[in-house]
Amino acid sequence: MTIKFYTIGMAGHIDHGKTTLTKALSGIDTDTLKEEKARKITIEPGFAPFPLTNELHTSIVDVPGHEKLIRQMIAGVAGIDLVLLVIAGDEGVMPQTREHFEILSFLGIEKGIIVVTKSDMIDDEMRLLVEEDIIELTNSSFFEHFPIHFVDSVSSAGIDELKREMINLLKDTPVKSSQGAFRMPIDHIFSVKGQGTVVRGTVYEGQVQEGDELVVQPGNDKVKVRKLQVHKQEVQAARAGQRAALNLSGGSKGDWKRGHVLVEPNVFSTTDTIDLVLSTGKGWQGKIKQRSLIKFYCGTSEVMGKLVLFDRNELENNEDHIYCQVRLEQEIVTKRGDRFILRRPTPEETIGGGEVLEPNGTVYKFGTETIERLKRKHEGSPSERILQLLNKEGSLTEIELKRSIGMDEEVFQHTMEELLREGAVEKIQNYLVSNSTIQHIESSIMNKLQNFHEEYRLRQGIPKAEIVQSLQSEINPKIINALLEKWIGESTILITDQFVHLSHFTPLFPEKWEKRMTNVLSLLEEAQLEPDDLRNLYNTQQLPEALYQEFKYFLLRTDQVIMLFDEVFLSRKAFDSAVEQLRAHTDSSFTVQEAKAVLHASRKFLIPILESMDSKGYTMRETNARKWV
Repeated sequence: MTIKFYTIGMAGHIDHGKTTLTKALSGIDTDTLKEEKARKITIEPGFAPFPLTNELHTSIVDVPGHEKLIRQMIAGVAGIDLVLLVIAGDEGVMPQTREHFEILSFLGIEKGIIVVTKSDMIDDEMRLLVEEDIIELTNSSFFEHFPIHFVDSVSSAGIDELKREMINLLKDTPVKSSQGAFRMPIDHIFSVKGQGTVVRGTVYEGQVQEGDELVVQPGNDKVKVRKLQVHKQEVQAARAGQRAALNLSGGSKGDWKRGHVLVEPNVFSTTDTIDLVLSTGKGWQGKIKQRSLIKFYCGTSEVMGKLVLFDRNELENNEDHIYCQVRLEQEIVTKRGDRFILRRPTPEETIGGGEVLEPNGTVYKFGTETIERLKRKHEGSPSERILQLLNKEGSLTEIELKRSIGMDEEVFQHTMEELLREGAVEKIQNYLVSNSTIQHIESSIMNKLQNFHEEYRLRQGIPKAEIVQSLQSEINPKIINALLEKWIGESTILITDQFVHLSHFTPLFPEKWEKRMTNVLSLLEEAQLEPDDLRNLYNTQQLPEALYQEFKYFLLRTDQVIMLFDEVFLSRKAFDSAVEQLRAHTDSSFTVQEAKAVLHASRKFLIPILESMDSKGYTMRETNARKWV
């Protein structure tokens, strides 16, 4: 069973019942701050785990509804997969309902449900008025197709039907890609006594594991993941679509704030000049002049900047696909396709929003030539469209890619030949895979192996099947196996007894316990053919119990001991010496009595030693004697 992870946003006017609805659905009160309890409003986005089914695991984001907390609202809904637009039945559509509706439209949220709360408090006439309000609000928008559900969060009326609707909408919704480079905008930073700094956010893309080395941007602050939690449960890894809390070591923690982004190293850059495709909404009735001061929201970032227009000197309302640029006062992390919101700082109001066209814009001339250039960039070249789709899906067959891309056959074939020739795309096991995806998989496996070797010095490596399984949610296992074989052939990694390891790695005693573990082996060698229980010898050296099994199997795997019975082992040196003595003092065959006369070992140890010689092919038993092979 493959578990899918989604984020559900809860948006709407203040005091329309978002937090109570969240509690009715998930059983969790997301208002946790003292001030939130006292004022009975949501100030910071609240998050609640909400597993809809065994296969659909969601997080509910309850965002503030107050007009003065729009920044927190935008940070909360960024990256959601499904929205519940909450409208109180006793009040209907209110100003913040309209602004949240506009913001959700600009952020490209395509799936949602309009939930009318407090339905037990309204009569049929009021119900009709609320429905008319909703139709007027959503007319000619993609929201007009959203189902409407009337619920009462206190009595739970309509809650089960709402859950079924959510399942129906999410079951066929594609999950966020976990095969790309890791990125998590930070929305909360705090300290835990004895643990250090913890950052929290929604994983936008990729995945993260304990031990991963990341950077906090802006600032290129290098950190390492010490521990991971998803909804207060410790986990080994978190992936796109999940809410995660990461305990980090390293970095200049005092400089971090909401808006910083935790990313995979050497992938994302920071920028303060961004090309945009902007749309303004029906709710904004103003005008804004060239190079006016604006607030730019992207992910959890809020940055002041100037709006630069290239084909007009003034921006008016209700305009679509305006190619423009923002020049920010501070650098942020963003990439092509990210959604953004623009707001006027005074008076505070939402101007519009749209899509990042080019994160690293430059200075352009005013005029139609620049507009045409940005328009071409928006539409994308054939190679950009192919690579974007492959990066999103991980891998596709040629037939699947053609069907999804909708490109002219001749253009498609020419572009694919060029991408394959340049190495931007590789064909692996009849699948097309982008070079950036391959690099990500390689980086992920190398980091996994490096962290494993550092933590488990006694183990040879990670079972090949385990590596394939850990990545199969990102990309087809056939491709992972093919890439592993390729890297093994190049000696980048090696495989020993189905254990994958870095080519330079050799299992050794951990430095901290090396002397004591060596002492155990020395005591075993000194015991000759009358060895003590290995666990007893191990315990006399006051070694950690947690490492005993690894120590034992390390000695067996490296052929330093021979197992006789239970926890009793003979050193390999003592065993080889016994074989040499018997060869020197017996004929072509010998009995147990003759062996005892040569080795002077008690029957308790002698019989298992002789049986080990049989199993290793030195001797062969025949009735009451053994003959040398």
